[in-house]
Amino acid sequence: MLSYKNIFKVVLVLFTVLTSSNLFSRELSEISKIRIINISEGARLIVESDKPIKYEVFSLKNPSRLVVDLAKIKFSDDFSLPPNKGIVKEVRFGSFNNDISRIVFDLNKPLKNIKTKLLKPSSGKKRMLYIELEVNKVILSTKTDNKKKTFQQSKLSKKRRTIIIDPGHGGKDPGTSYQGKLNEKDIVLNFSKVLKEKLINDGYRVFLTREIDKFIKLNDRVEFARKKGADLFISIHADASKKDNVRGFSVYTLSEKKMDKEAEKVANLENKGSVFSRKGLIGINLTQSRNIIEDWQIKQAFKRANRSSFEFAEILVNNVKKKSKLLNRPHRYAGFAVLKSPNYPSVLVELGFITNNKDRNNLRSKNWQSILANKFVDAINENYK
Repeated sequence: MLSYKNIFKVVLVLFTVLTSSNLFSRELSEISKIRIINISEGARLIVESDKPIKYEVFSLKNPSRLVVDLAKIKFSDDFSLPPNKGIVKEVRFGSFNNDISRIVFDLNKPLKNIKTKLLKPSSGKKRMLYIELEVNKVILSTKTDNKKKTFQQSKLSKKRRTIIIDPGHGGKDPGTSYQGKLNEKDIVLNFSKVLKEKLINDGYRVFLTREIDKFIKLNDRVEFARKKGADLFISIHADASKKDNVRGFSVYTLSEKKMDKEAEKVANLENKGSVFSRKGLIGINLTQSRNIIEDWQIKQAFKRANRSSFEFAEILVNNVKKKSKLLNRPHRYAGFAVLKSPNYPSVLVELGFITNNKDRNNLRSKNWQSILANKFVDAINENYK
């Protein structure tokens, strides 16, 4: 029979083992190198790590990109991004959230296929994540009838697209302001009206969440977009900073952590279907007898909308940078309430800083607003071509 002293020793040993195991499980995998190798089909990317890594790889179009999300990693002291090579014209890095690091490879050709394989190391060697990229051969057509057909199809597709523009704040909520003379709510409403007119002239169906200086609750803005059958939701804002030298355009999409929490919240609702629009339900098979949406389907809907949001945000930044100063890391992630819908891609843009003299002059300028709105139209056209 064990004495109390022996029992205590056993418990202490078990606690030490379990604690060590938990600490070990929380250790970050260290990425030491990323290599790009040209192959006949396209390119091979090799990510070297000292431990197993959790990853997700997917592609985006217009322009062609490969996105690699790596969970719970750190980079070695001598790590550096690989030089551009072959079909890879640029490599960018950022933190998607506290747990996930995102690496984006800008490509000069559209992707046809992606293959991934995580190789176990032989003695003393690193683990290798292989990502093989096969690209499409681009065939250019110069036939006039093909051009006319493409143009007609483009105009038809635009007429079916519903764009919701959301001028932030309004009424009793002025947003940020400058010396009490210039309010964010007025700037964003003026810009939204300019953008709406240009999009309508280009063949889109467009609605503003507010047409006048009126306060509207955040959930009412999201519900408005759902009822209108939104294909894209753009919330318009202006930024502010304590430092008057900070300036530039930025765009936000929903962080993965917030996306998961929102999906879980919807899954716990008694009437889950009320959250979805008809377009949001595309690809979700309802159980005929009980009209039930499975939890995994809800998560897939959020994931699909979030991925489309990311894609449009990247396109928007690429177009806006041609005519406007960008904030450092212009594509950012947050949990803004207006971004939490599974029905459509949504972004929140900050046109510039009301506290910066150059940005403030731009925000007041009708000519600048018109030029920037043209870049928004270009981005939306590119998104749907």
